[in-house]
Amino acid sequence: MTRTFYIETFGCQMNKNDSELMALSMTEEGFLPAAASEEADIVIFNTCSVRDHAENRALSRMRGSRKQGRSRGALLVAAGCMAQRIGGDLLKRGTADMVVGPYQVPVIGRLVQSYLADPRENTYLSQETADFTGRINPKLCRTEDTPGWHRWVTITHGCENYCSYCIVPRVRGRLISFPSAQVLDYIRGLAVTGIKEITLLGQNVNQYGTDSGDLPFYRLLEQAASIRGIERINFLTSHPKDFSDEILDVIAGHSNISRSIHLPLQSGSDRILSLMNRRYTRADYLKIVERISARLGTYSLSTDLIVGFPGETEKEFMDTLSAVETIRFDDAYNYAYSPRTGTPACALREELSRDEKIDRLQRLITLQRGISRQRLSERISSVEESIIERYSKKSGDSVMGRTYLNHVVITKGSSDDFGKRLQIRIDSVQGTTLQGTRIA
Repeated sequence: MTRTFYIETFGCQMNKNDSELMALSMTEEGFLPAAASEEADIVIFNTCSVRDHAENRALSRMRGSRKQGRSRGALLVAAGCMAQRIGGDLLKRGTADMVVGPYQVPVIGRLVQSYLADPRENTYLSQETADFTGRINPKLCRTEDTPGWHRWVTITHGCENYCSYCIVPRVRGRLISFPSAQVLDYIRGLAVTGIKEITLLGQNVNQYGTDSGDLPFYRLLEQAASIRGIERINFLTSHPKDFSDEILDVIAGHSNISRSIHLPLQSGSDRILSLMNRRYTRADYLKIVERISARLGTYSLSTDLIVGFPGETEKEFMDTLSAVETIRFDDAYNYAYSPRTGTPACALREELSRDEKIDRLQRLITLQRGISRQRLSERISSVEESIIERYSKKSGDSVMGRTYLNHVVITKGSSDDFGKRLQIRIDSVQGTTLQGTRIA
């Protein structure tokens, strides 16, 4: 009897890419995809450990799936970062039957087959280099995806920055850059199949090649941008300490590279940045923003910010608010500090209650929302090029796309527009969304 599988993904874009690889591995081993977890013989949870909330969501879903699937004998697999961090506990508690860490998830189909042959083979958490499975698989060029013109392209795995609050180096391991020849060949294969947009992924893409002596990131970006058929290139994520003028020169020299830059600030306080082991100062960050503005002119900037880091005073929180007011980010992903067992910051004394952290978080969110709306209003009357992704959620005769500044825009259209580049004149802003009229 052919068994079915279902994958539920939590966390970052890298996890989404890993889930695509897992689905490919499962189908190659003869398993068939199910429409829902309730219908699957094998339920795989691709988990995230970056914050308590992410883990708690995954644990809640796994427990619910365990209870629901017990009657039909469903196999429950915990994969990804949380599996790496607490996989042994998940097995002991009966939350999962099998655990697979990030190093092995691209070959999960073969590992599931091993488990089915011998249930004692239930733990795959090695971080030995010999056990690492790469992410550049040409067969993904031919898989279905939504949207069908975009692919995630992971170029590195792991991280060696060791920010004091971050669990990533522990669960994903050291930096591993994938060979540039493989990456570029894969992108060429994507272009041949009709993929128009790619996003280069890494915990810190700017460090690409530093571990292997391969091309530096700006050269990889330049060569990727030169591949015929690729109409837009995005990249995530950049660490400020490694964001170079060479990267800016490449962006400025290629119109198909998005002018949207994600550059995590994390805090506006130099003391907190030092405790976080970020290795730049507020002044350093502001100089980068000045260089971006001078070199690109028109651009958008998003960031990550953490409030309530251990020892953060009210004044230091106000330093973050003032940095946000000065820089005027287009968007920000804001979080209250969440201790991660095994990180250096977890040993620091916390003085703020959860309610105090949430209060600071809400103040930051309120400030950023106002700035985001102001930044969007500045686009009114401009003509923006957008790749259309799907129907608007609020209207059946309107479609949604993203501009080259990564702003969401709505215009009249149909499914015939999906994947197409449209010129849209921006007429207004509703909430956090641009509204426009197509002119081409």
